[in-house]
Amino acid sequence: MSKLENKLKKIVHTFNNVSKEVAFKDIKKLSEKYNKNISVQNVLFQIAMKIGDIDTSIIALKKILFVENNNTTYLSHLYKLLIEKGLLNEALEKINNILDIDYKNYNALRDKSYIYFLKNNYVEAKQWIENISNLNNNDYFGHNIKGLIYFKNNFFEEARNIFTTALKINDRYIDSYNNLGACLLELEELDEAKKVFNAAYDIDKKNVSTLINLANVLSLQDDIVRAIAHYNEALDLDPNNQEILSNLAICYCRDNREEEAKIFYEKALKINPYDYKLMYAYCALQLKLNKFEKSWELFDSRLLIQKNKDKLNNFDLVKNNLFNNLKINPKDKLLVLREQGIGDEILFSSVYSEIINKFENLNVEADKRLVSIFNRSFVKKIFVEDGYYSNNLNKYDFDKIIYAGSLIRFFRKSINDFDYDHYLTAREDIVYKYKEKLKIYKDKIRVGISWKSVVSIYGSLKSLSIKDFEPLFTDDRIIINLQYGDIDSDKKYILNQGKYLEVFNDLDLYNDIESCMGLLKNLDLFITVSNATAHLAGALGVPTILICPRKSSTYYYWNTQSGSSVWYKNVKVLGVDKTINQTVELINNILKKNDEFNFTN
Repeated sequence: MSKLENKLKKIVHTFNNVSKEVAFKDIKKLSEKYNKNISVQNVLFQIAMKIGDIDTSIIALKKILFVENNNTTYLSHLYKLLIEKGLLNEALEKINNILDIDYKNYNALRDKSYIYFLKNNYVEAKQWIENISNLNNNDYFGHNIKGLIYFKNNFFEEARNIFTTALKINDRYIDSYNNLGACLLELEELDEAKKVFNAAYDIDKKNVSTLINLANVLSLQDDIVRAIAHYNEALDLDPNNQEILSNLAICYCRDNREEEAKIFYEKALKINPYDYKLMYAYCALQLKLNKFEKSWELFDSRLLIQKNKDKLNNFDLVKNNLFNNLKINPKDKLLVLREQGIGDEILFSSVYSEIINKFENLNVEADKRLVSIFNRSFVKKIFVEDGYYSNNLNKYDFDKIIYAGSLIRFFRKSINDFDYDHYLTAREDIVYKYKEKLKIYKDKIRVGISWKSVVSIYGSLKSLSIKDFEPLFTDDRIIINLQYGDIDSDKKYILNQGKYLEVFNDLDLYNDIESCMGLLKNLDLFITVSNATAHLAGALGVPTILICPRKSSTYYYWNTQSGSSVWYKNVKVLGVDKTINQTVELINNILKKNDEFNFTN
């Protein structure tokens, strides 16, 4: 055995039995002398790894690879450390070196897809993970990566199955539980998500991600007390975690607890001043409390929440006019753009009459289903289909371009500014058409119902079942369908119960809004959850009862505490405090006691 081998053996003995610090000092000194010796650099790499000195490990590996540049074992060690350091491009370079040598190398292919995932290139990540025909049966980490990649590509059912497989391989791997739960949230299976997060919590009650996820789903399900308890458990473990502080603030906002919300809102924004989701939640709370001046300062944050921003058309045209940066002269040539979501578009149109009166040179883009309605209702043909101007700005010259919701702050500064009744008008010929169709029910109360919303998780939270409305089907009423979308199973259920739901099969409630309005105007009462038709009924002045199944699914325009909406005076808001059956029974009593319905606030 050579002198050098003896020195290395002694250093290893010192590290294992005497002093790690002394051994590390000795191997670093030796590595300076034997700069290109693979055995010395290998010992340095191993010792540095064991004491957590990643930088020294990387330097040692690079020296080894300078001599043995095709050694896939050392290349593999190096790229994994580079990933840990966040040096993704350099890690990718080393993986490609391995694949040049062995193009079927399993770990390299798997981890290449992982790097693209970390770089947010989910399409490329999916392509590389699929280059592996079959993931190893015992590779729960590989399955977890594949599940994440499918999740980010919005293949939620496939991701769910992959995460489930990962957990069959290793039922103690917390990341797979958390990822599966997140997938179930996207699939709107909140109860199942809660079971998965609880399973993770049973394994490790100190995992911050699990605590946050569990609290999130409890908050969505309106279990505020338990949600706050879990957020606080997480906060004890990580006191400066901005996500926890932000989610606590949002949770208190959902529960209308302003003082607590304010405390955590301010703490969270100190850490991340650009948390737009938090800003919007706090803004919504202020709006529900009728604190309008303060609310509008934050209202544009809705546009900067990433999932909303991704859906907006022509955002670059308005980004410089956000928050308090918009200054408009009444003589400016102004283009108003619509926002995603026809319900919000109808709500924001409540200020169009005032905008028209204030600005001399005004053009407004709208959802194509609303153009004729707006032109008629506001008696000015300035409304055109979405994109008419904004997609062809080289042909037109505007002084200012802004989204409709960003103009609200100029016209709704106090509760007194909501002194208006309905502002949309239906076509008289269509109103008459449905009047004729419904005159066979002249001795019955005409009640329209809508029980579903289709907007992501909140759609599930806001939605009910037609079974919940079953007690309303009595002989002195005709129940009329105003639910858009596929309702075949709902119709079949009602028919099997011996009840009758009036459905106009030739009416496309989603696309033919003119006809939907004509039908709404023939109702004695409309009963609905929060969806686009609810906004339409509110804007038409149709007497409406709006059911909010959970506090967490309500928005600033429906106030369950006051039972009303400042935006729509004809809407009565009912929160579900105990059970939906009790709420429907309350509606039943309202129907029994009233021949005419007037919910004016």
